[in-house]
Amino acid sequence: MTPQLTPPHDNTVSVIQYLFRGRECIVTGSEPAQWLSGHATKELERFQSLTRLQLPALSVKQPGCEITLLEEGAELPGHMEPMPMRDILMTGSFDSFAPLGRAGQVAQWFNDHRYCGRCAAPMQPATEQLVLSCSSCQHHVYPRINPCIIVLITRGREVLLASHHRHGKAFYSCLAGFIEAGESAEDAVHREVMEEVGIKIGNLRYLGSQPWPFPSQLMFGFYADYESGEIDADEDEIEDAVWFDIDDLPFVPNPEISIAGRLIAGYRQTQLNKQERQEKGDS
Repeated sequence: MTPQLTPPHDNTVSVIQYLFRGRECIVTGSEPAQWLSGHATKELERFQSLTRLQLPALSVKQPGCEITLLEEGAELPGHMEPMPMRDILMTGSFDSFAPLGRAGQVAQWFNDHRYCGRCAAPMQPATEQLVLSCSSCQHHVYPRINPCIIVLITRGREVLLASHHRHGKAFYSCLAGFIEAGESAEDAVHREVMEEVGIKIGNLRYLGSQPWPFPSQLMFGFYADYESGEIDADEDEIEDAVWFDIDDLPFVPNPEISIAGRLIAGYRQTQLNKQERQEKGDS
């Protein structure tokens, strides 16, 4: 099941179509512009497109899609407008988050690699796989994925959450960071926690992973137990870092679309279940 570029139209196959102009997705009203491929041709004929890409389905939750990329200055009809990906995805559901997030990552990869980073010649899409090839030196560029860790640190009924400068104190989440070259995910968790809040942790438990298209991360989610130390937040990155009781949480990520939200909601439910069992045992 190999991704292909610039496919022929098949009016009998239903494929979601996403439209991008630069780094922005085109929306109609409050929804991303989506059409079945059999009905998209007339709507797309008005545009001078940069290219069209097709991605096959990865799973039931990741249906196939077509991506049309417009030139930066392409004019839009009145019923369409550009919108940043984050603004769309953070208000949607996982069903819309997954395919649109994937489309956005591929669209940004193509826009960021239109010229070779080795010799500056134009890059050309291949037809047999999802790769850009240099027309001069044959350098190949595949879609980039940046591995990251994200961790919820726990201390009994408390969880350590932080707010970052870009969000201020209105929004709190788990600690996260990029995995460095030559580093394991587990080592990255310990390093990032020490760098960002200055405490020691232990008993790492892996929850799962999630693609995160801002711009192209793959997040590996962990739980960790607090061991020692006082919070000493890195002022360059962290606005605030606080221990919160599970019954007094601030505004946190949505578990429907974010692995950070899943970590927080999952731990809270585990503690509530534990409390319920204890109360039943005492009664």
